[in-house]
Amino acid sequence: MEALLQDIRHAVRSLLGHPGFTTIAVLTLALGIGANTAIFSVVNGVLLAPLPYREPDRLVVVHHFYPSLNGLRASVSVPGFRDYRARTDLFSSAAVASDMGVNLTGDGQPEHVTAVRVSGDFFPLLGVAPALGRALRPDEAEAGKNHVVVLSWALWQRRFGGDRAAVGRTMMLDNESYEIVGVMPARFADPGFRRADLWTPITFQPADFADNRRTNEYLNFVARLAPGVSLERAQSQMHALAVQLRTAYKDDYAPDWDLAVTGLADETTRTVRSGLLILLGAVAFVLLIACANVANLQLARTAARARDIAVRVALGASPRRLMRYLLTESIVLALAGGALGVLLALWGVPALLALNGGNLPTTAHVAVDARVLGFVVLVSLGTGLLFGFAPALHMARTDLHESLKEGGRSVGHRSSLALRRGLVISTVALALTLLVGAGLLIRSFARVTHVDPGFRADHLLTFYVSLPQTKYPNDTVRFQVLERLTAAVNATPGVVSAGGTSNIPFAGGMSTASFNVEGYQPPPNVPMPWGDMRAVTPGYFAAMKVPLLAGRQFTDADRAGTQGVCIVDQEMVRRYWPNSDPIGKRITFSMPTDPHAQWIQVVGVVGHIAHEGLDAEKRVQVYFSLAQYTLPFMGFTVRTAGEPMAALGAVRAAVQSVDPDLPVTDAESMDRLIERSTGSRRFAMILLGGFALLALTLASIGLYGVMSYTVTQRSRELGVRLALGADARDVLALVLRQGLRLALIGVGVGLLASFAVTRVMRTMLFDVSTTDPLTFVAIPLLLVGVALVASYLPARRATVVDPVVALRTE
Repeated sequence: MEALLQDIRHAVRSLLGHPGFTTIAVLTLALGIGANTAIFSVVNGVLLAPLPYREPDRLVVVHHFYPSLNGLRASVSVPGFRDYRARTDLFSSAAVASDMGVNLTGDGQPEHVTAVRVSGDFFPLLGVAPALGRALRPDEAEAGKNHVVVLSWALWQRRFGGDRAAVGRTMMLDNESYEIVGVMPARFADPGFRRADLWTPITFQPADFADNRRTNEYLNFVARLAPGVSLERAQSQMHALAVQLRTAYKDDYAPDWDLAVTGLADETTRTVRSGLLILLGAVAFVLLIACANVANLQLARTAARARDIAVRVALGASPRRLMRYLLTESIVLALAGGALGVLLALWGVPALLALNGGNLPTTAHVAVDARVLGFVVLVSLGTGLLFGFAPALHMARTDLHESLKEGGRSVGHRSSLALRRGLVISTVALALTLLVGAGLLIRSFARVTHVDPGFRADHLLTFYVSLPQTKYPNDTVRFQVLERLTAAVNATPGVVSAGGTSNIPFAGGMSTASFNVEGYQPPPNVPMPWGDMRAVTPGYFAAMKVPLLAGRQFTDADRAGTQGVCIVDQEMVRRYWPNSDPIGKRITFSMPTDPHAQWIQVVGVVGHIAHEGLDAEKRVQVYFSLAQYTLPFMGFTVRTAGEPMAALGAVRAAVQSVDPDLPVTDAESMDRLIERSTGSRRFAMILLGGFALLALTLASIGLYGVMSYTVTQRSRELGVRLALGADARDVLALVLRQGLRLALIGVGVGLLASFAVTRVMRTMLFDVSTTDPLTFVAIPLLLVGVALVASYLPARRATVVDPVVALRTE
């Protein structure tokens, strides 16, 4: 221990004695370790930290699964909930949840909040107790007892100012009184609905359990595995149950309908896991490049201090003792870089979360905590050993007694130079791999942003209005007020036109259904037609500037009690009527053989809208007249003369002139919605691009350092060449060729690595191959160009070597 402490003291003294080298090395390591720490903090908080529930690894989610529909995963139905909950051999408890928007009125401005209706076992299943009051009870699912509510911490703070006396008071939800019985902790996150504001009991009617409701899928099913039951066993037995149900209810389930059981933690992070792990791998590459650069610095410094090391050997220091000292110095250097890296990460983590824009499923545990600090210590120690081992081993194997002689400074420089060149080749290869990955993401993002959304997104204001059923109890009353709202918004100064829809594009929310097309019989093993269903007002397509391709728009004559009509998109025409006129064709949601089937006639064809995202798979879209299929809510798309958000105040006033208790919800410009829909791609592109540029910078610095070292070591040879009449351009070309050779070898190795590594990025790409030719040609050319620039300055210096000075020095 005393010897180790002595080595540490000597290492610190030596590093402080060379502030230039120490500063550059520490900063280089801090960039690499800081980037790794910041990304690991996110990975730790999102992927590794346990969910904030009791025994979270025992919690699972059950989905309906449709393999033939591109692996579509759907929620469960009420009859399904009854069937699956009865499997007590698999689940010790189970609960369901379903979200809905409700209007919160009373004190203050009316507000639209997300209410999650849950079964009585929901909170006991998760094992989370309220911070104030109590949780919902199972008996409160009965009609007449279900007007109780548990608040989220955020809503309690926002609406009640954190007043503890709020528990026991009442609040108005959709014009009905609810008693506040509890408040959930600040860190509690609903496992299915990130935006949950409050929780109320869910109530089922006997009709909800009818067999014809088996595909009415709207419940999130969460269960706790029974003791001794594995996830694999649960999946196997639920698959067997799905086979039984498909056989028993052939008319209700698709031929390949199945049940999927997923761990809750995996389900929560399913959409972000691969992207975060790829980013973690990318920053590991950056750290490796930083290590290679610091190793190069160490080798250069070792050569310069050869006489000092030789004195230690002469005084009896063994190679093993010498290696331990040099490794100790490297670890001290790495720990200093790690400490500075933590400071960079403390700044970088909030910046990462802000850049992400809320696309991560949970960020409550994202912080530079004890686990992250432990990661920093391990990475720092590993980094110190990694970049320190090669220089230490090289020095220990060199005959340092020659360094005591005059001119001994060149001893061992050949092996040192070979090692440094190898490190540069490695950094170029790693940098190329990162640059190719970033290039693919940039190309992919460019392709996404150039996708036509199917409408004009400029000058569009969007928002939702929800009509409480207690105040507007039937379709007739609801449609009348929706007409009045549309008229009021259209009459607002600054509004060019306005339309209504059940689902605003890019705003989330999906409504899909299967249907039958008259005269169309699906081929074997092909699912029946299905797609997105939308209800819209007559002015919707005009406000959105969606092109009408055939037929007509909806009119005021398309009302309840008249012939059911629909407008379809060009994708549906392409699939089901490719060689015929779709106008007049019919669809039905009933079996075609049903004598009471309600047939809906196609009256128009419009362009396809990228509802779910610019990069989403194209699905058939069917539009109905809102007058014929009235809903208790409507999304408005308002085309304005000026800036969309500037018109929000006047539009809100127009809405509340019809009903002062109606809040305007989720108001946003369409441009912003589209931008947000590409947020996860932008996040990955910016981060990987930034890491790639950092890697390119470090690799070019490393190449510059090696070429400078080469010129210094070959100064006598270059001086002789110039003395014998060599042209300066020949010397310049000689040095540039050496730098270019290293770069080309690194590019070759990097290309081989890139072909293998980029395969894991397949799910992150859109309309771009993992072997995209443009990327695999442009990036190597860019790297070679940078390598030539990095080699030019040392090469230029070689052309002005004074032959007399060079020979005198030798």
